[in-house]
Amino acid sequence: MGCSDFYFECRFEERNMRARDKRGPRLVVIPTDPIAVLERAGLDWLERYYNPAGMFGEVFALSPLELGEREAHGMTIVGVGERDFKHALRQIRPDVVRAYGGFWSADLACRGRIRGVPVVVSVHDTNPTLLHESVRHADIVICMSGAVQKLVWELGTDPGRTRVLPNRVDGTVFRPIREATVLDSVARRFPPGKHILHVGRRSHQKNLDTLIGALALLPADYSCIFVGLGDRSAYLELAETLGVAERCFWVDSVKNSELPIWYSWCDCMCVPSRWEGFGIVFIEAAACGAAIVTSAIAPMNEYLRHGVSACLVKEAETPKALAAALHRVCENADYRRTLSAGALAAARPFDRKAVDAAEVAIYREVMDLKPAPLSRRAARSLWRAKERTAALVKAMQGRRVVASLRARLRGGVGPDPRPAQFR
Repeated sequence: MGCSDFYFECRFEERNMRARDKRGPRLVVIPTDPIAVLERAGLDWLERYYNPAGMFGEVFALSPLELGEREAHGMTIVGVGERDFKHALRQIRPDVVRAYGGFWSADLACRGRIRGVPVVVSVHDTNPTLLHESVRHADIVICMSGAVQKLVWELGTDPGRTRVLPNRVDGTVFRPIREATVLDSVARRFPPGKHILHVGRRSHQKNLDTLIGALALLPADYSCIFVGLGDRSAYLELAETLGVAERCFWVDSVKNSELPIWYSWCDCMCVPSRWEGFGIVFIEAAACGAAIVTSAIAPMNEYLRHGVSACLVKEAETPKALAAALHRVCENADYRRTLSAGALAAARPFDRKAVDAAEVAIYREVMDLKPAPLSRRAARSLWRAKERTAALVKAMQGRRVVASLRARLRGGVGPDPRPAQFR
C-alpha cells in the first residue's frame, strides 16, 4: 500500500464507520469549478443543487481544483488529484459518480471509474470545444437542452443513454417583487433613466461587447448594469472608446436570494449570448416577470417565444439590431407588459420541485442499470488504453525536451527542441 493509499484509507474509514447506519445512497460529484468560486458568485443553493430533494445520505465533492478538506453545503469537499481519485472512490464507496461538464471532469470520472459504480456526466454547453470523447463512455449523459443533446449525439453517444434535464428555478425565491421600498434598495444605487441588466460572466460567450456597442446607440438616460465575475478591463476600454463608460456599472456578484429584486427592478434584462447550454439566468429572470432581450438561438428559442415571452434578436452580434430591440422593450410599455406576462408562464415548467423529481428519477434509473454489455466495456477499455498511451507519449516528449535543453546548457550538441518562436 502506497502513502497516498494509506492516507485516503485513514481519511475515509472513520467516516464510513460513522455513516454505516445512515440511510440513503452516497453520491460523488465532480464540479467544473472550485466550490469557492461558486460561493463568491453568490450561489446560495448549492446543497439542494448537488443533492436534489435530499435523495442522498452523503454527498462528496472530489476535485483536483480543491485544497484540503472541508464541510459545506451539506457536502464533504475534498481536494483529490487524478492519481488518487480511483482510490478515494474505493474508500468512499459511492452509489453514483456525477461529473458536471463534458470536458476535464468527464475525463476524470470515466478514466477513474471503479467496477459497479455508474458514472453520470452532465453537459451544460453547446461549445464543441468543451465536449470530450469521454462523454461517450458515461452510463447516462444528462443534457441541459435539446441543443446540447444534439451535440452529444453528434459526438457518437448512444441516444438511448441521453436524458434532457433543464436547469431549475426556485419559485419561492424567484418571483416578481412589487414592494417599492424593496425595489428602491437597488434603484438608489444608479442614476435615473432606463436600466438594462446583464447577469453573467464577463466572457466572450456572454457578448458584453455588443451590448456596450448597443448602449452607445441608445439615448443618454440608458445605462447598463453588469453583474458577474471576470476581467472587465477590455470592456472598460471599449466603453471608454464609445463614450459610455459613465453609463456602465460593474457589480461582481449579487446574492442569489437578492437577484429577484434586480430582475424585478430593471427595465430590461439582456444577455445576448453567442452560445448557451441552457442559460439559467433567463429562467430566473422570467420567473420574476422581467422583460427579456436575448439572442434568437437554441436553447433560448426552445423555451422562450419571440414577442410572447421574450424579444429574440436574430442579429444579436450587431449593435444596431440589439439597440433597436432594447429601445422597443424599454419605451413600449404595452410590449413590455406582454413580455413580462409571457415570461412568467414560460418559467413555470422549470419549477425546482418538478426538475428535482426528474433528476432523482435519473439517479434511480442509473443505480438500477444492468452491467454494460461486453461491446461497451470493450469500447471503454480501448478508450482508456488510448488515453494512457497519449499521456505516456506526452510525458516522453516532455522528458526529451528537458533532457535536450539540459544537454545544450552543458555545451552539448543537437537540435533545439523548443518551438521556433521560443528559440
